Amino acid sequence: MANISLMINDHEILELKNLINKNKIEKSPVTNDYESLRVKNGKISLILYKTGKIVYTDNESSRKLLNTILERDEVYDYILGSDETGKGEWYGPLVVVATALTPEEIIELRLLGVKDSKTIKKPQIIKLAKKIIEMDFKWQSIILKPRTYNNLYNQFKIEGKSLNDIMAWAHSKVIQQILAVIKYRKAKVIIDKFDYKKTDYRLKSVDQTGLKIIQMTGGESEIPVATASIIAKYLFEKTVDELNDLYNVNLRDVKPENVKSELLSETAKIHFKNVQKLLIKKNNI
Repeated sequence: MANISLMINDHEILELKNLINKNKIEKSPVTNDYESLRVKNGKISLILYKTGKIVYTDNESSRKLLNTILERDEVYDYILGSDETGKGEWYGPLVVVATALTPEEIIELRLLGVKDSKTIKKPQIIKLAKKIIEMDFKWQSIILKPRTYNNLYNQFKIEGKSLNDIMAWAHSKVIQQILAVIKYRKAKVIIDKFDYKKTDYRLKSVDQTGLKIIQMTGGESEIPVATASIIAKYLFEKTVDELNDLYNVNLRDVKPENVKSELLSETAKIHFKNVQKLLIKKNNI
């Protein structure tokens, strides 16, 4: 069986220790200074580290124990999270994803191992994303493939706008799409912060009755944002695979100068300096 890791807070740590003592679950000696607690009792097998990280064997008994101590934010019917990926790569799409999760779905995703995607290696992100997508919860995405992205970027540039304006537009759009398909009395939206003013401007058209919107630096610490990020990274890699197959290239392992110039607008973000340089050179020849 696979091992899964998740972070728990101080209150959850206290609840875990109290539950273990109350149910007289046998503890094992810790094996190093980094461990706070070690349990191997029947099917329950877990290690709690002093950082708050738990590594547990994924089975029904372990999940049931942890499910009991994990906190639910039951103030809100849904908590939404949005994030993007692809803005830093010269190739491939810009992907923006928003999720809408109930308190119970957040617990399910924590137990699945969802966390800040920057702490997860790419193969595990792909594997985790496929499991997440199989779950029955609401999410929306915008995938701007290079041709569409380049046309949109040029249009925004003519209007005196920037990449942050595109991102603010895309975040607002996926959030509005997902709000249109959920019913709630109270909901919270968490956006991984990148440009407060531009995002706030785009969200002014959203009916904010019963809605709390937060733009948060380090938003991936929140499960709805982390989930959106994992899905976005999966969709980015999937789209790059499609572009590679369609144009017979390997965008992950080449430089722009190794791509046929006539394919750059189909595979690359042409405002990137290394791509623009090639296009200028081509036009001057």
